[in-house]
Amino acid sequence: MTTKRADNPYDLCQFQFANGKCCGMPAHPNYDGLCLNHGTIHMRTTAREDDLYNELASPSGAFLSQAEINQSLRKLYEALAGNRISPRRAATLAYIAYLLLQAHAGLKAEARLTELQGFKNLNMLLKMKYGPPLRKEAEKRMAEGVTQEKR
Repeated sequence: MTTKRADNPYDLCQFQFANGKCCGMPAHPNYDGLCLNHGTIHMRTTAREDDLYNELASPSGAFLSQAEINQSLRKLYEALAGNRISPRRAATLAYIAYLLLQAHAGLKAEARLTELQGFKNLNMLLKMKYGPPLRKEAEKRMAEGVTQEKR
C-alpha cells in the first residue's frame, strides 16, 4: 500500500492520518497545504505548548519555599485553564511540584534533627566542662542568654 497521494487537479489537504491515509478536504490558502480543520488544529497545538519557563520559574531562580512552589502551581493551573499547556505536561509538572514539596518537608525535618543534635552536643560539652553540680547553673545562664537574644 502506498501512502503517496496520486496527482490530481485539486489542491487537497496534506494532513496524513496515523494509518497512512490523507485528508480529502480542499486545502485552505492560509494554512500551508492544510484544510481549515487541520490548519486550525495545528495552530492551536503550536500555541498551546508555548514556552512557560519564565512564567512558572520562581523569581529567585530556585524553589526556596513552599510559597514559591504554590505560586508556580497557581500559574500552571492558569496555563492549563487557558489551554496553553497540554493536560499531560501539566500533570507531569504538578507531580514534580509535589515531589519538591515532599523534599521541602524532609529538609525541614532534617534541619530540626540537626538542631536537636546540636543541643545534645552542647549539653554533653557542658557536662564535660562543668560537671554535674555546675551544669545547672551554666544551663540557666545559657537559657537567659537565649531569651535576651530573642528580645
